[in-house]
Amino acid sequence: MFGKPNLLFFSLLFLAGNMAGQTVDHWETAVFSDDTFAYRANTSMPPAGWFQPGFDDSGWAKGRGGFGYGDADDSTLVDTSISVSVRKTFQVPDKNAILGAILHVDYDDGFVAWLNGVEIARSSNLLGSIQWDTPASPDHEARMYQGGAPEPFAISADRLTSILVQGENTLAIEVHNSGLLSSDLSLIPFLSFGITTGGTFFRSTPAWFTPPPDNNFSSNLPIVIINTNGQSIYKDQDIIASMRIVDNVSGRNSLSDAQFTYDGLIHIEYHGQSSYYFNWPKKNFNIELIDASENNIDAPLLGMPPGNDWVLYGPYNDRTLMRNALCYDLARQFGRYAPRTAFCEVILNNEYIGLYVLIEKIRRDKNRVNIAKLDSTDILGDDLTGGYIVKIDKGEAYEYAWTSPYLAPTGKSVNFLWHYPKYYKIRQVQKDYIRNYVTSFENALKSPDWNNAVTGYYRFIDLSSFVDYFLFSELTKNVDAYRISAYMYKDKDSKGGKLVMGPTWDNDLTFGNADYYHGWETFGWVIHSIDPGDYFPVPFWWSQFLLDARFTSAAKCRWEYLRRHFLHTDSIYAVIDRFSELTSEARLRNFEKYPVFGQWIWPNYYVGKTYSGEIVYMKEFIADRARWMDNNLPGTCSTSSDDTSEVTIPEIDVYPNPFTDKFSVVLRPEKRAFATIQVVDVTGRQMVSLGNATADEGVAVFHFNGAALPPGIYFIRIYLDNRFYKVIKVIKQK
Repeated sequence: MFGKPNLLFFSLLFLAGNMAGQTVDHWETAVFSDDTFAYRANTSMPPAGWFQPGFDDSGWAKGRGGFGYGDADDSTLVDTSISVSVRKTFQVPDKNAILGAILHVDYDDGFVAWLNGVEIARSSNLLGSIQWDTPASPDHEARMYQGGAPEPFAISADRLTSILVQGENTLAIEVHNSGLLSSDLSLIPFLSFGITTGGTFFRSTPAWFTPPPDNNFSSNLPIVIINTNGQSIYKDQDIIASMRIVDNVSGRNSLSDAQFTYDGLIHIEYHGQSSYYFNWPKKNFNIELIDASENNIDAPLLGMPPGNDWVLYGPYNDRTLMRNALCYDLARQFGRYAPRTAFCEVILNNEYIGLYVLIEKIRRDKNRVNIAKLDSTDILGDDLTGGYIVKIDKGEAYEYAWTSPYLAPTGKSVNFLWHYPKYYKIRQVQKDYIRNYVTSFENALKSPDWNNAVTGYYRFIDLSSFVDYFLFSELTKNVDAYRISAYMYKDKDSKGGKLVMGPTWDNDLTFGNADYYHGWETFGWVIHSIDPGDYFPVPFWWSQFLLDARFTSAAKCRWEYLRRHFLHTDSIYAVIDRFSELTSEARLRNFEKYPVFGQWIWPNYYVGKTYSGEIVYMKEFIADRARWMDNNLPGTCSTSSDDTSEVTIPEIDVYPNPFTDKFSVVLRPEKRAFATIQVVDVTGRQMVSLGNATADEGVAVFHFNGAALPPGIYFIRIYLDNRFYKVIKVIKQK
């Protein structure tokens, strides 16, 4: 039975890397898959204690691993069964010369492993207390017969010390099928040890074996180090783990560093669907920061504002490694909030697992979706009107909020899900309010005077945010846009209170990285490209918007502004080149770990054989897509107030705010002007300034490096054509 681990133990977790000054000299393998094991194909419960040392297995069958059927790589074929139990003894001549172990298992569908009667590993599809006939769910496909490597499960040195004995030791594993009707079953195990001396105790490691990183490992990127204390990571059920982050902003990062920007506990579970259900070797993770009592805590990570919920995203089907990070960067350039990101390298249970992107989760707070907090007592008047975050998305039944009364153009239903407040916190009166508000917007959009400047749908939504979402989604050619991970939020009426579209989320299937719904084509609108049979349709709103001259003219004007600035093709290329340079070292290690070039991975359209080929493909897609939109966006850009009066965009924005080192100032002047921007402290002393810079009509973005500023409160003064324009407060964090 799984229980909560002892939290005190986690304070000792990272002492294992160098016990008593020892280091690993080399690795050797004590148990190979083709060794002879005692085994039992289970049609009834195995004898009690079968996995313990000293159990008499003389009556069991003997055979060479692997065990199973259906994959054509099993040395010992077994009859169809729900589980198979295997045992193998091996000798340890000097346990004091061993520093850590790795159990590699190739399996179909699940397994539990014991060393000397102590559980050391299990697959994530066998939860809690299991019996011999518990089916593994969901199923899991073996890798080695497809040319892959078995999955590693690390056993830390301190834990191994209490399990391993001098002399005879026993490895026991029980593999579980997903059901008796399954077409295959497989168990192929390897057990390897880190040896601290130059002697030979066992045998050489397999050719595919990669030693864990040692203290000499270093990177130009931050290093995230996670240890689960031998626990498996699951989907939709978090476990407690420890996390340390090495992030020397001005220098290299190394596993030997003793200073950490985060050093504490986390909840961790698998994130997303594709990486888990397609059994990709590179997984994504949800991370929650917690204290010793498992209370959520906020902390700044990798230069981002304090937060509790994060995603460690491991690009796998995106061989550029940057589509998500690039899209979020571009979305922020619109002057709107989009999740911040940071590239990093991750060590999980002493195994290097590749280059990752740490991403903020979408949440309500002053540094992210900056809307009012909605308490359970906010049930009347203005208090009831915000803030809310809802989304159109896939999801679990318990997240379901309501179904739109209007079918999509394809005849399918559009479902909304709760995001903030959470489904278990939001009160019925609050549910009713936000549902009725969104439905009122839809009613207006369907009414005879739907585009009336006064009584039409404009009174319900922040039109400019819908314009930006449309342009962003179409430029990126995101096949999930409008219908999956489509977030929207509403603040209190006293703070504006209209429905705002965004932030964007989940952008790996962009810029030609999808082989369905015309995702590879640089022409055509995503709105009109979704298969009519898809159960996650595009709401009718977007087709209706394109019939509205006010919307299309606003989109045309906005697009022309953006294309002259940060959506200029050269500007987008500059971001790509910056990310490419930043990841140039780490991606070599990543692709050595995951040799994905030349392999089709769902749902690739282009299968590049080199990194440079992938970058060229993405750049060409972006240039062609933007050029097509230049020529095909509907509407006319007019300065007439009749066309654009409802499109209100903030005149000034600063992001991130608070900041830790760099920040950007976004201006939206009505005409071209010369800008002077001053950063002053609370006494009025000028700290940073930018003079006589050109601020073009529409959008102008200016970047500042505030790394040298002491933490505290500052004010940004802005002058246009030598006249005072605006002032805004910013905060520099430690």
